[in-house]
Amino acid sequence: MNRNANSPAGKKGGLQVLLPFFPEEITMITHYIGVKKEEDIVYYFNGVMPIFQHEESDLDSFRYITSQLVINGNCKQVDIVKCFGVSAISVKRCVKRYRESKGLGDFVSKKKA
Repeated sequence: MNRNANSPAGKKGGLQVLLPFFPEEITMITHYIGVKKEEDIVYYFNGVMPIFQHEESDLDSFRYITSQLVINGNCKQVDIVKCFGVSAISVKRCVKRYRESKGLGDFVSKKKA
């Protein structure tokens, strides 16, 4: 039996990825950590010092830096959810994957590997 038999024509069943929203103006994730998108580059700041940057379309880097911020105690998972509009479960999964990885090379999405 086709599992998509009850789906509307032309649509496949499956999960939808909630893409993060990157603000044009600097937005504070916490009192100390901020984020800003300029052109197609997203910048992260600790106070006034830039700490990380990635292209807007680079979801692996977004997941990596936000997981690192959570694990290092710079912010909470709920701060990431509120600031970027992503789902809580996706943040939780990325933090778990970060803890189990040995660096960015192990952290890239499974589809790219």
